Amino acid sequence: PFIHGIALCTATGEATRVKGLFDDGAMVSVMCASLWAKVRGRLGTLTASTRILRVANGAVAPSSGSWTGDIVIGGVRIRGSFEVFPSGGAWSFLVGKPLLEAFRASHDYDGDTISI
Repeated sequence: PFIHGIALCTATGEATRVKGLFDDGAMVSVMCASLWAKVRGRLGTLTASTRILRVANGAVAPSSGSWTGDIVIGGVRIRGSFEVFPSGGAWSFLVGKPLLEAFRASHDYDGDTISI
C-alpha cells in the first residue's frame, strides 16, 4: 500500500498532518471517525452529508459528515473534501480517487509508484 503524509489546512492556514493510505479503487476519500475525534478541534465542524458508504468487506454505514478545505501532499495544494466514517481500524485516512484526480496523480503499476 501507498502511505504518505498529508496536511489538512484550515481557513487560517493551520495544518493538521495525518498519514493517508492511497487507494485509486476507492470512489470516495474518507477519514476514520476515530481520527476525526482527535483532530476535529483543529479542523472545525463537518458539513451534513447524505452519503451512505460501503467498504470492501460489504459493511454499510452513513457518513458522519464531510469536511472541505485545502489539502497538501508533497508541496502540492488543492481544494478538496472527504467524508468521515468509522473504518473499524482498517485505515485512518483513505485518499481515494476524487482526491487523487484533484492532485492529478498518476499511478505507474510497473514501477509501483504514484506521482503527484
